[in-house]
Amino acid sequence: MNVRRKPTMEDVATAAGVSYSTVERVLNGRGGVAREKEARVLEWARKLKLDRRLDDVSVRWLRIVILTQRPTSPYYAALRQGFELAQKTFESYRVTCHLTFFDDLEPQSLATVINRASQRADGMIIVAYEHPMIVDAVSKVAQKMPVVTLASDLPGTGRLAYVGIDNRCAGRIAGELMGKFLGNEGGQVMVIAGLRTYLGHEERDGAFRSVLRRRFPACEVVNTVESHEDKDSTERLVRDAFRRYAALRGIYNISVGDDGIARALRALGHEHSTILIGHELTDISRTLLVEGVMDAVLDQSPFVEAVRAVEAILGHYHRGTASGLPLQTPLSIYLQENLPPAGQR
Repeated sequence: MNVRRKPTMEDVATAAGVSYSTVERVLNGRGGVAREKEARVLEWARKLKLDRRLDDVSVRWLRIVILTQRPTSPYYAALRQGFELAQKTFESYRVTCHLTFFDDLEPQSLATVINRASQRADGMIIVAYEHPMIVDAVSKVAQKMPVVTLASDLPGTGRLAYVGIDNRCAGRIAGELMGKFLGNEGGQVMVIAGLRTYLGHEERDGAFRSVLRRRFPACEVVNTVESHEDKDSTERLVRDAFRRYAALRGIYNISVGDDGIARALRALGHEHSTILIGHELTDISRTLLVEGVMDAVLDQSPFVEAVRAVEAILGHYHRGTASGLPLQTPLSIYLQENLPPAGQR
């Protein structure tokens, strides 16, 4: 009778292409092993089912840097809380999450922060827009460590994964809602993006326009303007739009500043005659839905996105057990009649 022998550290060393001493150092938590070799050792130890508790192996700490805008908007504030949750959730896997905020949104400034933050990191999670300087900086980092793009993708950079909603799907849903809300009469519609150089914003805008053009030809998108992620600028943008387009009947706000839009609509007396669709269920958008100023909110889960992004980097280093959650995070549609209780999402 053939008895299958138990795998040994020599087997792991052979499979991982490293020395026995490297395997011994990793599995006994003695340190001094490059992160890529360490990841291969853990990967093959699991594949070969080495007879030991691999999740308890005391490997060196991983440092993940997270680069986002400052948490002045509800989405980025919730994202920060999500990373704080991820830090606590995955601490047993010896990982630390370090948030770094961009001082401004100028491409050279972002590229400088990206380069500086990568100097002492094992992985990077980033929310950024497409620009040659930024793409180049992220591409160079991705050659050295896993990079996860969050909320808006940077394809072609060699990033490990994109975590977030399907932004084209979000734009199509917004287009269908706008078309049905405006009905057969249709009317003029404007789009407010944060920055169209964010791929996610461009995808939402393009898909929104496509659905209206294809299915609701009575609806005309007259302009897409940019708030530059400044929540206070939307009031001015809406006032300017009504001066230019007297028949304006719909607004799709892709980014921040729902309260500024509401102020403008109230001041002009259009708060109940203009269809307003936005993103992110916040205290402000909830109140506007209840008051009938907003008509629909498309919501994603920043908490899930943050946790899933950290998990993706841990998976690259073969730490922990994958949750099985998809990289594409779910999208919820909230109207006045299906709002969850305050504090629950």
